Amino acid sequence: MSLHSPGTPAAQKPRILAFTALQRRGCEVRNNLFAINASSSSRRELAPNIDVSPTLVWSPNGQRLAFVSGDTDIYTVNADGSRLTKQFAGDACKAANFEIVWFSNSQKLVFARSCDGFTSDTPGSQSLYTSDTSGILGTKLVRNWELGGAPLKTEISSQFYLSPDAHQVAFVKDKYIYKMNADGSEVTKLTKSSGEYVSGGSQLVWSPNSKKIAFLFGAYPKQQIYTINADGTHLKNLTNNPQNEVYNVKLFWSPDSSRIAYYYNKAGDSSGEQQDIYLLDINRGTAKNLTQKPRNYDALSWSPDSKFIAFVAGEFNNQKLYTINADGNQLNQLAPRLKPSGISELAWSTDSQQITFIFNEIQGDKSNLYVINRDGSALTKLTNDKDLNASNPVWQPQ
Repeated sequence: MSLHSPGTPAAQKPRILAFTALQRRGCEVRNNLFAINASSSSRRELAPNIDVSPTLVWSPNGQRLAFVSGDTDIYTVNADGSRLTKQFAGDACKAANFEIVWFSNSQKLVFARSCDGFTSDTPGSQSLYTSDTSGILGTKLVRNWELGGAPLKTEISSQFYLSPDAHQVAFVKDKYIYKMNADGSEVTKLTKSSGEYVSGGSQLVWSPNSKKIAFLFGAYPKQQIYTINADGTHLKNLTNNPQNEVYNVKLFWSPDSSRIAYYYNKAGDSSGEQQDIYLLDINRGTAKNLTQKPRNYDALSWSPDSKFIAFVAGEFNNQKLYTINADGNQLNQLAPRLKPSGISELAWSTDSQQITFIFNEIQGDKSNLYVINRDGSALTKLTNDKDLNASNPVWQPQ
């Protein structure tokens, strides 16, 4: 497969996806990493003999891919499979989780590694690293804080949340939101009131322009949605509804950083069967019911141009795929010929023209990767019979 066709106009460049596929090779079952041309289904294996974990992140220039292996190590590889390099080798820990962000120069990474400390007598940890992928400076540990365990360690009480520009890190400590630079300098307390900032599984969510942080404040499930500037100014309650109950606690910034989408539950609806998708206008402070049809919603994903939202509706294994524009007046069901099933991991192409998703094939008990145009045309199955389960699709930047 040729990932780049010399002389092809930019508008006609093949759209490339990276994804993982669980495959059986001999007596071994392993998650393998591939890049695939979404228009022709031709693929290239990028990291032979390496078991790949969920986290895959393209560099901003689309030339390299960072990924996690075995929940311990971080690699980078070129889009054509060359220059496979181990950037970090870690020890095994309980419930390991990585977050990776590239710097804008596509030469340097910042990444955070979380090791669970809340379900064990042994303390866990939150570690922050920077890594120079050019090989000149190598990988450097910036901070390592312990948490959890018995007796309780309270150096930090949340994971690290990395800003999209890779320059800042937010976290919760002593029931306050803090921020520091990615090099560990200038640790700053952002909030003036102590409280529950990450209860019930909620997170601190950076705006795509790295200027604001959104979060849910209060004891779960009666939480309000707030934003605060990255310098600690302009704390704002956007929902201001004491009766608000949140069970699906995710917040989704629009790529232009002007709105936040979230799942709104009717009071007492712990099952999620009476949800709607709402939009908050950050500048106006207004909320809008986008879907106006209470049911179970999931897998929300903004188009990069901030004009559309893709989502699935229905209970697990009985879900359908939809798009709706941000005004709420154009709802379309995509792929109606696919029988209702489990649908997850929606991802938009960088030009907002295509959506990829994972579809659970009830017959055969496999999960396959599909791609479809935004208008519902050209539904294409990208995986094959050798792939037991596909996952983690990410589009190459163009």
